[in-house]
Amino acid sequence: MPLQVGPSITNVLTLFEYEWTDALSDREIRLLSKLSRTSGIEILKPVIRQGKTYFQARQFVGILRLGQRTIQILPKFHRSSDRQQSEQEATRNLLLMLDYAGHLGIREVNLASLKSAQDWFEVLIYLFALNLKRQWLKGAARTYEPMDAVLPMLKGKWRLPAQMHRPEQKHLFAVTYDEFTEDNPLNRVFRYVVEKLWQLTRDSQNRQMLSELRYWMDGVALLPVVTPQMAQGIALTRLNQQYEPLLNLARLFLEGLGLELSASDQTAFAFVFDMNQLFEGFLTGFIERHRRDVLPESFQGCQLLPQGRNAAFYLAQLHGKRVFKLKPDLVFREGNHYPLLMDFKYKRLDPGDRKLGIAEADFYQMYAYLNRFSTPQVMLMYPQTAEMTVPVRSLFELEGGQGEIRAVTVNLLRDLTEKGAKQALIAELRQILEGANE
Repeated sequence: MPLQVGPSITNVLTLFEYEWTDALSDREIRLLSKLSRTSGIEILKPVIRQGKTYFQARQFVGILRLGQRTIQILPKFHRSSDRQQSEQEATRNLLLMLDYAGHLGIREVNLASLKSAQDWFEVLIYLFALNLKRQWLKGAARTYEPMDAVLPMLKGKWRLPAQMHRPEQKHLFAVTYDEFTEDNPLNRVFRYVVEKLWQLTRDSQNRQMLSELRYWMDGVALLPVVTPQMAQGIALTRLNQQYEPLLNLARLFLEGLGLELSASDQTAFAFVFDMNQLFEGFLTGFIERHRRDVLPESFQGCQLLPQGRNAAFYLAQLHGKRVFKLKPDLVFREGNHYPLLMDFKYKRLDPGDRKLGIAEADFYQMYAYLNRFSTPQVMLMYPQTAEMTVPVRSLFELEGGQGEIRAVTVNLLRDLTEKGAKQALIAELRQILEGANE
């Protein structure tokens, strides 16, 4: 089925990070203000310029719906100077970043084909609805679920306490039995997300697919509320492992769609991601997925521990309890040694500054990593900006010979879904890590 997302959406305003607009109506400004108060996130910041109010995008990327207006905010990761083409490149890169960060689980060939995508939120809906529809046509996920019932025969476990409370029904049995059913926790999550997206989509093709899913899933209970924690608690087995990408995407919707005015008010909502977290998640996932090609020989035997998982170090103790836990974004561990720690910072470097524009707090944090993990080096990785003529590859030698802190930039200013772009990124990361190995 070819992707048709975009033509049915006529009121989409696209901004890149930190761009601003004065195109909002008074009603849209009121909705934005109300949404900001409700969510506690200032996605668009009011800026006064020459007596006129503008609204500037910040570090959040995603979708902002204000009545009939849809504002999509994209990362500045594109190569083209043509506005329309750069929006399409950034959209595909954003979806790819979400995939590597562990939110999706979709094939890159699908992303590369999204040449006409205008609203990436509708693209996510399309991917979810299409793949859930394909899986449902193969057969709904069924599990054995305990069912309480009153039957004219014994079936399963006889619930004697319940039976004693029904002396007038001696001919009936209160029982609990296992039923092989599609009405299970996994499908209830999908059913809830389908209903939510059906209310929010403005694309006719998406609405049609979601309507079909609502009809097919009529035997699944529609819960009044499903939280991300409920979806997180679902454990998949080898019998339904094929639903993992869909469950990841459902969790993504549940986490993002919490930013709305109310459960019944669909006039305004936000579905956004903090680029600080997405930049970290993307690079961590990319290095993990392509470790065989990215890591130099000396690092091939290392465990990669995102967020310092299973490598807990603290800075101090207070009343006998450890406090100030250190969580580097990516820890390289080999046995009891830590040859490299990496932190990803979604900030601009200034090659003309004598400290490269690195925040002192970030540098002190790296110094704490060096000493507490007893590692020879820590690497700070930043995005390369369009203003940089050459990438940053800098080495800070600490006073007293206590280790090294490297600051580097990585180039994401390309269409990562194009043939060869992924290999170019792999080669760049390998070159950076080989420098750390010298």
